[in-house]
Amino acid sequence: MEDVELVRIEPFEDARGYLKKTFKKSFFDTNRQIEEIYILYSCKGSVRGNHYHKKNMESFFIIKGTAKVAIKNVKTGFSQEFDINESDNLLMIVPPYVAHAFKNEKDIELIILAIATKEYVQIDNDTYKLVIYE
Repeated sequence: MEDVELVRIEPFEDARGYLKKTFKKSFFDTNRQIEEIYILYSCKGSVRGNHYHKKNMESFFIIKGTAKVAIKNVKTGFSQEFDINESDNLLMIVPPYVAHAFKNEKDIELIILAIATKEYVQIDNDTYKLVIYE
């Protein structure tokens, strides 16, 4: 896939349930450090993202539900839409200058784990709005 990297996560399963390692140093460029990890909870019809970053690289993993995902490279104009759900076990790595948006079109709550290489600080904001989903 152009512009974003999808890393397949191999769950470990035993009698207790599942273990999904969503953050491993080997998944990421070794020159970047993680500054922020957060969880998004999204109701049906809600949209997250609709922006891009010039410095920050973000990664997303669907914990629960299905996300309709749209990406757009602001430099090349390349765009794409696809769905990712919790059973796909994919970590989506979004580099700088790639706008991204997530929409929950299902009745079930969408829960996304997000990992960022730059901490959000309002006075040093690296978030640039670009509406993909209304």
